[in-house]
Amino acid sequence: MVDLEGMAFIEGLPLRELLAYWISLEGDKALLYERLSEKAKGMGIEGAVCDMFKLLSQEARRHERKLRNLYTKKFGTEVPSVSGPSLEELSEIKNLEDENDVFAVLKCALELEEVAERVYSILAEKADGESMRAIFSYLGSTERLHERAVESLIRDYDYRNGVRKRGMEA
Repeated sequence: MVDLEGMAFIEGLPLRELLAYWISLEGDKALLYERLSEKAKGMGIEGAVCDMFKLLSQEARRHERKLRNLYTKKFGTEVPSVSGPSLEELSEIKNLEDENDVFAVLKCALELEEVAERVYSILAEKADGESMRAIFSYLGSTERLHERAVESLIRDYDYRNGVRKRGMEA
């Protein structure tokens, strides 16, 4: 579940600080997806799940570069560090470390994408130019596509195993 206090913090940041903050968290998100890929391998889940996490890691890196370029053009080359909630604090992923359930891992990925989509929506609202607003809207739409892909994996994994897990109704 998305942390509402963390989202309130994000909504309260001015554009410059929010952009700097999210650049950092996109990098964190890439690292987390790399960890989730390794976790899935350790759980004996190869194929689509690992491939999805690798793709999501690459996409987070791409978003981080895009945001950094946008920041540099708008505010200069020095991207400040902004203190705020970590990805773990914004979502339930803090509970994932000892979890060995593929549904929990996929649900974590879904939640991260939901958080990212919401942040891009907030960035688009705060944008002071049409070009910047369009970029944030585009990045938000890619997060929605990631959500749909993860939801599809959840349904597919559920179907192949013939079990409907509590709380994972798609």
